[in-house]
Amino acid sequence: MKRVLLLGQPNCGKSSFFSQISGVRVQTSNFPGTTVKVSRAKVVFGGETYEVVDLPGTYSLFPSDEAEEVTLKFLLNEPYDIIVNIMDASLIWRSLEFTLELAELKKPMVLLLNMMDEAQRKKIKIDVKKLSEILGIPVIPMVAVHGKGIYEAVKSLSKARVPAHFPFTKHVEEKVKRIEKEAGSRFLAVKYLEGALPPPPHLAARVKEIQEELVSLHGIPPFEIFAAERHHLSMKIAEKITSQGKIALVPGEKVDRLLLHPFFGYLMLLLIFASFFALVFWVGSVIENLTVAPLESLTQKLVGLFPSPFTKEIISSLMDGITGGVGIVLPYMIPLIFFLSFLEEAGYLSRVAFLTDVLMHKIGLHGKAIVPFLLGYGCTVPALMGTRIIEDERDRIISALLIPFIPCSARTTVILALVGYFMGFWYALAFYFANIIIVGLVGSLISKFKKEPSAELIIEVPSYKLPSLQILFKKLAFQVEEFIFYAWPVLIAGSVILGFIHALNWDIWISSILSPLMKALSLPSGLGITLIFGFLRKELTLIMASQALGVEITKLGSILSAKQMLVFTTFVTFYIPCLSSISVQIKEFGWKTTLYSIALSLSVAFLFSFLVRIMPF
Repeated sequence: MKRVLLLGQPNCGKSSFFSQISGVRVQTSNFPGTTVKVSRAKVVFGGETYEVVDLPGTYSLFPSDEAEEVTLKFLLNEPYDIIVNIMDASLIWRSLEFTLELAELKKPMVLLLNMMDEAQRKKIKIDVKKLSEILGIPVIPMVAVHGKGIYEAVKSLSKARVPAHFPFTKHVEEKVKRIEKEAGSRFLAVKYLEGALPPPPHLAARVKEIQEELVSLHGIPPFEIFAAERHHLSMKIAEKITSQGKIALVPGEKVDRLLLHPFFGYLMLLLIFASFFALVFWVGSVIENLTVAPLESLTQKLVGLFPSPFTKEIISSLMDGITGGVGIVLPYMIPLIFFLSFLEEAGYLSRVAFLTDVLMHKIGLHGKAIVPFLLGYGCTVPALMGTRIIEDERDRIISALLIPFIPCSARTTVILALVGYFMGFWYALAFYFANIIIVGLVGSLISKFKKEPSAELIIEVPSYKLPSLQILFKKLAFQVEEFIFYAWPVLIAGSVILGFIHALNWDIWISSILSPLMKALSLPSGLGITLIFGFLRKELTLIMASQALGVEITKLGSILSAKQMLVFTTFVTFYIPCLSSISVQIKEFGWKTTLYSIALSLSVAFLFSFLVRIMPF
């Protein structure tokens, strides 16, 4: 079995290609000693089995962040047979620099020219055959998101070749040659000289001497010298194989005039996300109405088969857990993940980051932080892990403290099932806007204690593209599978345990401990126990509320007033995140930050729940 590495710059369509060839079964794990995810999949083609490894997107092999460090370590320390370099064809001038850097490894390689449709829209003509001749490797044009060129790309793996040699300018090349033999390879010699890797002790003095010579000659740091060399080479190659037609405003740029407009851009942002949540609410409520009633009817029939009150309680609790997953969580989770993935794949989320940069600075962050915030609407866990894209440690910690306040899909279930279902869509939408304002206020407060200025935003805005349904459904399948096999069993087990506690009347004792909190918020004391199980999964608070109050979920409105629903939903939205989120916080940021986050969450939850309670309506 041959191991194939997928390498490319961010937003080159590498993940689209990987999704096209990998199927649903993908193994994802952390690279040893890091928090960076590496995905693997087996692909069988032409009687040959390939292990395809999708490495993090990186602009170069000079490690300036953890993702680039992981990629470089993998290339140096892990065995592999073929490199597949995926390139955005519409940015071929810049992208070739990374290709030339990979060529220095002298490993069999294939170049996939992705986004050829975007290059055509920009009137860029690429002589693919000539590029292949210059590089000495197979070059395959492709539009991965639409599945075009995928077959030819996989077929080309058997024809992978070691790239041609591309020497630097004479004086730089001479200095590389001086240590290439002792370094073990040209690639290592370059990495030592540009400062990407520490040289071995026997070479340290010579490397430092050559670096000083380079700096003396050019007046800039070594890594900039080598970057300039590759830039010069890539421009020479690009001039030979490309021609530019008459530049016209492409459709994406016309759309950006509206979506990135300093005034209308924000209106469109509000409209898009209002429509987004309205669609999620509508789809979710339709599915909920179709599933909950039959399941509740089945529950009543099953409970009627058993004479023992204890058995009735356990069976009812079991069915409540099943109903919660099928009838409450999945109806809202599925459209939420699908539409959020659509916005991400279409290229809109990066524009949201750019657009909101000014606003994010108001709370002491920059626009790039909006990306993990938006991921938080799907799940807090990947959102916390997504803070790795934020280079500044101060901004990363502030983001980690604020992300738990973003309503994830589980808390969205509670919001839509209580506020939306019983009070109406507009109340649910107003709740989300209030949530955003509260996050802003808390962020501004935290920033007062961390007075260092936030770094300026540098982010690449990708081209618009129509997302592949295949890729969207694969992402959805992955998330749903994770819920079914990991979260849903916890939800069902939690429901059964609560039923067991209720059957033994232990819930009275637990509720009595939490009754002062419930009394302060004017909530039924029985709801106290739901907060315990909400720590396992936020969806449990909804199921447990039904059990604790002794009514079906659809009849909670007969027990709780509108204000009580808002108070309860506010507390559930802001108090400590679920167990899995806490574990990720500890892993990513340590105990101190996690404990501070827990204290902050509980304080904010109580404060704003109490404010809702005393509001006159």
